[in-house]
Amino acid sequence: MAWDGGSVGTDAGDTAELARRWAAALAGGARDHVVALSPAEVTQLLTRLATGLDTAARQGDSQAAAAIGAEFAQARFVGDEVLGLSVATLAAHFATRGLEAAAVLGAFGTGYVRAFRAWLLAEQESVRAAEIAARRAAEQRLRDSEARMRFHAHHDPLTKLPNRSRFFDALATAFADPEARVGLCYIDLDGLESVNETFGHAVGDELLAQVALRFAELAVAGRLAARIGGDEFVILVPRAGGPADLAELADTVLRVLAEPFEVHGQRLTVTAGIGVYGERAGLISPEELLQNADTALYWAKAEGRGRWAVYDADRHQREHTRLDLVSALPGAVARGEFFLEYQPIVTLANRQAVPVAVEALVRWHHPDLGVLPPGRFIDPAEDSGHIGALGSEVLTMACRQARRWHEQLGTAAPVVSVNVSAAEVEDRAWLPRVQQLITDTGIAPQRLQLELTERTFMHTTGRPLQALRVLADSGVRIAIDDFGTGYSNLAYLGRLPLHVVKLAGPFVQRIRTAGSAGRNDLLILEAIIDLCHGLGLTVTAECVETRHQADRLLELGCDTAQGWFFQRPMAADLATEQLAIAAAAAD
Repeated sequence: MAWDGGSVGTDAGDTAELARRWAAALAGGARDHVVALSPAEVTQLLTRLATGLDTAARQGDSQAAAAIGAEFAQARFVGDEVLGLSVATLAAHFATRGLEAAAVLGAFGTGYVRAFRAWLLAEQESVRAAEIAARRAAEQRLRDSEARMRFHAHHDPLTKLPNRSRFFDALATAFADPEARVGLCYIDLDGLESVNETFGHAVGDELLAQVALRFAELAVAGRLAARIGGDEFVILVPRAGGPADLAELADTVLRVLAEPFEVHGQRLTVTAGIGVYGERAGLISPEELLQNADTALYWAKAEGRGRWAVYDADRHQREHTRLDLVSALPGAVARGEFFLEYQPIVTLANRQAVPVAVEALVRWHHPDLGVLPPGRFIDPAEDSGHIGALGSEVLTMACRQARRWHEQLGTAAPVVSVNVSAAEVEDRAWLPRVQQLITDTGIAPQRLQLELTERTFMHTTGRPLQALRVLADSGVRIAIDDFGTGYSNLAYLGRLPLHVVKLAGPFVQRIRTAGSAGRNDLLILEAIIDLCHGLGLTVTAECVETRHQADRLLELGCDTAQGWFFQRPMAADLATEQLAIAAAAAD
């Protein structure tokens, strides 16, 4: 507002006139500050102050004048010319009245200056306080912002759990003490992708958030629960106990997941695979801890849903060796590192006669590991897709050997039995390859026997089964191997192109001695043998290791047998020699 007091009537007397002239003087001076008063309020204030000063001048009351000067300053009439204009106007007024007012005006000025200084200091302090408050507010906002940034940098935005970065920081801290046993549960949820596809990602995200809340409740006593991937979580235990403690934690994780989740009106259940590992920090690195827990997680997932597995170094070494073997298989086939040994199959009723057949058993002469039995490399070959090449090599070697025996022994040459996998039979090129091999080697189809496991036959339908029928019709003998270890579907035997049923080793092992053979075992064996004979099939017993087994099998009507009791697998040269001796004795 302006300092202009407007028009002041002359009928108010000398003080009113003084107030009018005072207001006029102030209105003409420089204005450094805006007075928060209306013109009427300015007139009223100046009139009251003029009256007080007139009274103080007449009474010589310097104290009252000082108080009026202070009030004038406190009304925010401040500026370089305010005090000078005011004193000049007041002095002129008092002079016309013949009043000695120097002391009063001095007191007025002193009061004004002191009040003005106090106001100015207060304003400065107010400004300083405002600056401090503003700075503190800005600093707090900055701290809050930094805290939010740190939280977002170290926490998963969906689940609010610590993220991968925070987990690795905590892992590094845990490994700072080489004596600390650090434990880890590596968790992978089962079926989250199915939830997303069925109910949508909003449901899947909410499910993850609810799962995270349950995991967060397990993050006690220094543990850290973190989300490190889409459906992967970890629980870090910086001071773990023994393996039993970590196994108990894994069980707890599965229990907290067992309770159904209510998500957007859907009742959902979740399972998980968990890899468990713990070790002293001084013996491994953080990366090894995570890698080993991840390996154990892979094992758990391979066993099915809702499982946990503890990392085992020996198992890992075996699997590592398995992978090395898989990698080396193609080159080993090309370099001819595989060879065959042959185990005779004899007639139980005439064990001294020439063996009626031999089973070709593949071996791998590994350059570093020595001679490996088939149990070390057949499954890896099947899993990796290399079984076709290996099987072809084995069959080729076996057929060539069968041809040599035919040339050397004539009609005394044994049938050569070769194991075949389901993957080979399912290959469209397998049947033509076998037929071409028989043609190229010149062996009679009747001198070749192909063995497939019971489980393989159970999954062999359509074209693969037709391929076996074609071979059987051409004279190739077809045998079902390890009968009794799979489904043992006896009714299925009559629909297969079979010639031989080979009893599985466990059946034979139960009658190893007189004391080990139970009545039910003998009844089952007898029933199987009788059924096979009724279907026109020959029965061969595997893994015969004792005379008692051989005698009882003969009593039960079993036709042929093989096992260490008769002969161990042997190289082709030794087998040739043994066959020649038996043939000569038969003559």
